[in-house]
Amino acid sequence: MPLLTEDRMHRLVAETLVAGGLSPEEARVSADASVFADLRGAATHGIVYIVRRTLESIRDGKTVSGAKMQIVRDGGATALVKGAGVVGPVLGVEAMKLAMERARVSGTGIVNTFNGNPIGLLGYYAHLAAEEGMIGLVMANTAPAAAPHGATSMVLGTNPFAYATPSATSRPILFDIATTVASYGKLQAAKRRGSPLPEDWLIDAEGKPITDPKRADEGAMLPCGGHKGSGLGILIHLLTGGLSGTTVGGEDTHGHPDPEKRGQGALFMAIDPEWFGSRAVFEAMVEAQIGYIHAARPLPGREHALYPGERGWSETDKRQEAGIPVADEDWAVVLKAIRGARLDEASLLAGIA
Repeated sequence: MPLLTEDRMHRLVAETLVAGGLSPEEARVSADASVFADLRGAATHGIVYIVRRTLESIRDGKTVSGAKMQIVRDGGATALVKGAGVVGPVLGVEAMKLAMERARVSGTGIVNTFNGNPIGLLGYYAHLAAEEGMIGLVMANTAPAAAPHGATSMVLGTNPFAYATPSATSRPILFDIATTVASYGKLQAAKRRGSPLPEDWLIDAEGKPITDPKRADEGAMLPCGGHKGSGLGILIHLLTGGLSGTTVGGEDTHGHPDPEKRGQGALFMAIDPEWFGSRAVFEAMVEAQIGYIHAARPLPGREHALYPGERGWSETDKRQEAGIPVADEDWAVVLKAIRGARLDEASLLAGIA
C-alpha cells in the first residue's frame, strides 16, 4: 500500500493530468480537489477517481483542455451555465466562484450548470464558500442508479448533496452525502476489494438484497432513509437537470439522444450572511451550535458527538503529518489509467515505493 505525502500526491495527480493533455492550471485545480478528498479519507473521490475519470474523459473527447464555461442565461443573482468540455473540477470551482460573486452583490448567488463533466467531491466546492465566510450548498445529478422508494428499477441517481458553513474559531461544518445508502464510489470500491455488500445497499428485480460484490452492477441502489432519501434525490434531479431543462430522474445523462442534454447537472449556491445581519454574528452562532453538539450526552465509549465534517478535518491533520495511504486495489486503478493513456510511468512514479 503506497503512502504518499500531501505534496507528492498533489504532484503525481497534476503531472499525470498534464501528461494526459491538461494545462498546468487545469491540472493544479484538479489536483487540489483530488488531494482534498484523499486527505479527508474520501478515497472514492480522490486520486483513484480524478486520474481515472479525467484521463478517460480526455480520451473520449468529453474533456477538452482550454474549454471555458459559457453563461447561457444571466439573471443577476442567478446564472445558467453550460460546461461542455470543461475539466470537471475546473467547472466546479468556477461555478462556485461565480455564485459567490453574485452573493456579494445580492446576498445569494445561484448557478445551475448543465452539460458538464463530473466534478468529484461536492464538499470541496461547498467548503470554498465557507473559506470566504459564506454558506455554500452544492448538489448534482447522476445517471440512473437507484430505485425510488417502493420500486426496484433504477430511476434516480445517487445525487450527492453538500453544504458548508464558516464558524468563529472551529473549522467549517462540512456535510457531504450521497442520497443513496452508499455512494456509487463506495459500491465500486467494495467490488474491487471483493467485500460482501451490506444488505441495505442494493436490491435485485424482486426487491431482494444483493450482497455478492460480483453482482454489484446488477441491481438498483437504495435511497438513504427510505422515502426521505428518495424525496431528496428527486428534488436534486429537479433543481439540477429540471431547472436547466436537460434531464430528470430516469433519463440517461450519459447517452441522451440530444448531445446538449448529456453530462452532469449541478447547482451551486452561496449565501453571504452579511446580507442577513452580520457575518461575525452568524459565525458565532455556528460556533455556539458546535458547542451544543459537543456538550450533548455522548453514547457509551465516545468522548463527544461530532459535528458534520469534524472527523474529516481530524483525518486531514493525521494524513498531513503521517502521509496519505492508497489502498492496493485503488493504486492498481491509477496504474492502469496511466498505462492505458500510454504515459511515462517511470517518470510520473519516481520515488514512490
